[in-house]
Amino acid sequence: MKTYLKLLFAMLVWGGTFTSARLLGNELDPAISAFLRFLIASSFMLVLLYFKEGRLPAITKRQFLPLLGMGLTGIALYNLLFFYGLVYAEAGRGSLIIATNPLLTALGAAFIFKEKFTLIRIFGFLLCITGAVLIITKGDFSALVHEGIGEGELAFIGCAFSWAAYTLIGRFMSDKLSSLAVIAYASCIGTIILLVAALNADLFGAISTLTMNASLNLLYLSLLATVIGFVWFQDGVKALGAAKAAVFIYFMPVSAVFWAWLILGEKFTLVLALGAVLVISGIFLVNKKSS
Repeated sequence: MKTYLKLLFAMLVWGGTFTSARLLGNELDPAISAFLRFLIASSFMLVLLYFKEGRLPAITKRQFLPLLGMGLTGIALYNLLFFYGLVYAEAGRGSLIIATNPLLTALGAAFIFKEKFTLIRIFGFLLCITGAVLIITKGDFSALVHEGIGEGELAFIGCAFSWAAYTLIGRFMSDKLSSLAVIAYASCIGTIILLVAALNADLFGAISTLTMNASLNLLYLSLLATVIGFVWFQDGVKALGAAKAAVFIYFMPVSAVFWAWLILGEKFTLVLALGAVLVISGIFLVNKKSS
């Protein structure tokens, strides 16, 4: 029961990142928000790694390149696009667009690792695409032709692609490093990359005027969502296995839409609900193990 509660809490927290980041975006530049989030998170993960393993594991030359790729895609690029997207688009819609990343990961795995793509997974792919287009266009498909896709939606699509790349690159990592070591080192590399973008956005000026509200949102995003959320999800994977723990991920976009409705007052329309059902159903089918 304790494991299930941990997984449920992790999904609630991860869903809340969209609302928290939207609030933080009202005060800080996206590059500064992303950098500060991972500066705090990486510091705590390194401390946690040291106490759990008794040392900071050494990295070989062969391990560094995948870690660099993970830090660039899943930490730096993903978070820049994530915070940027929330400036221009609703949090609930963004969470559902990003939720298509397991589909992109499955497509990448089929292409790179020659994994089988069955008929049921193809049907899931079509459901995901239909749901995502429905969410992006708000049900007006003609708007996609006449007006194109908004900046926020484009950023969230970029998030989905960058997280899929992060996941696929992670498969090249050596088993000699623990999951915590991989995420901690990738986060550190991503933080260094984000520092360059943050310095160009007047990082020190933003820190000197940091409000209590911005500080609380940063702590939520870095400690609760990144450190505790990750560790508790990993505990769930260890206790239940990857397949059973992964089922809880389907609850994350639902949680995100709920928090956006409750705190930001975003409307939960019938079109959004239908898009959510299609996306989540598609993700389930794409990840369904063939019997």
